[in-house]
Amino acid sequence: MTTIHKPIIFIGFMGAGKTTIGQTLAQKYNLRFVDLDLFISESEKRSIPEIFQDEGEQAFRKYEYYYLNNVIDTYDIIATGGGILTNDQTFNYLKTVNAHIIWLDAPFPHLYSRIKNDNNRPNAANKDEAAVKSLYYKRISRYNEIAFSKIATDNSFEQILNEIEKVLCANDQY
Repeated sequence: MTTIHKPIIFIGFMGAGKTTIGQTLAQKYNLRFVDLDLFISESEKRSIPEIFQDEGEQAFRKYEYYYLNNVIDTYDIIATGGGILTNDQTFNYLKTVNAHIIWLDAPFPHLYSRIKNDNNRPNAANKDEAAVKSLYYKRISRYNEIAFSKIATDNSFEQILNEIEKVLCANDQY
């Protein structure tokens, strides 16, 4: 995996490891990485919870679509927010882009344990496990529909990276 001909876009639920894995791959291969949520927050000069509070979730989803369009030709690896596919415009756009869309996932109890005390996640903050689990199950079909590949992130970090590299190298041969 020495050359990237099209961007790698990580999708998946909150806590799946999109940012951590994206950063690690970018460092390993000297690629350009962006965490879309951080990019939005820096561009809008507000935190994600502030945007949710000030303008609501639907406005935030429009920001995701707008900024994804701005970064897709600039970065090699993009870590998206867990709810990016809830916006139909973004979902349909991602169906048309020339990118490796990889769904990072783990069993729900692992995801929940990673996010349950994180106040920077407005769709999980102050919600009980059942509410967050319901949100997870609502999103699965969209992740599955759009993903080029699904990688489990409940393995060792090395195994996760190896699996991603195998998937990307296999795809480059076609």
